[in-house]
Amino acid sequence: MAKSSIAIVTDSTADIPLTVVEDLKITVVPAILIIEGRSYIDGEEITREEFYRLLPTLSEPATTAIPPSAAFEKEYRKLFDLGFERILSIHVASQLSGMINSASQAAQAFIDRVHIFDSRQLTMALGFQVMEAAAASLRGESFESVLEILHSTRERVRLIALIDTLEYLKRSGRISWLRASLGDLLQMKLLVSILNGVIERVGIARTKRKGISQLLAHVKTWGPLERLAVLHSAIPDEAALMAENTRHLSTNPPLIVDVTTVIGTHVGPKAIGFAGLCK
Repeated sequence: MAKSSIAIVTDSTADIPLTVVEDLKITVVPAILIIEGRSYIDGEEITREEFYRLLPTLSEPATTAIPPSAAFEKEYRKLFDLGFERILSIHVASQLSGMINSASQAAQAFIDRVHIFDSRQLTMALGFQVMEAAAASLRGESFESVLEILHSTRERVRLIALIDTLEYLKRSGRISWLRASLGDLLQMKLLVSILNGVIERVGIARTKRKGISQLLAHVKTWGPLERLAVLHSAIPDEAALMAENTRHLSTNPPLIVDVTTVIGTHVGPKAIGFAGLCK
């Protein structure tokens, strides 16, 4: 019989560090990256370093795909076979991806034993929700209590990022307001946030230095933080310095997360940002 009766599942866009995934017994279903017609399993078949080295040289833009419902059904079945009674499957915002649709389709095979939860977030703003739910599950909390903690966490997470180049967001075509104002923004650094699953523009800067200043100012408005993560795409030294400079804002030491290639496809290299969990 499993130690906990509730299994926690997410997808690889949660960006949770592998050590945390293992410690909290989280199951991660990987998204799919498509590079020049070839499919790669996110986080397994191509390293992030390789991906960002390739990205500027590609003859056609890299794209992403959601895992098929069969991939979710396989993981759900494994967990039930291990003795879990319920599964809480927590995923990237439904406004940004079809991940929830795929998971929901798989859940139908198990009647009401799998509960699908829309995080309304991305990267570690999703990851923190998953971590809090997994920790509660390991403590032996009831399903209702874990779900209550999850709802509370969703209300308290924050996410903001500074995009170094808009080229990759433009290629993705994911943001309607960006298409309308692209001519005015091409030479700018763009500050974006996610609120209830919607990507919003919260600032622009002519230089990265000014953009970083705006980024830090926004993070400081979040108030006392329980958790903080510095998010980056292939700029580990800058991220480490940022973590050191913001250590005092959070009860727990900041995590440094090189965002998954599936997110990197849309934001491009040299992006940096924060995810936080407010107290």
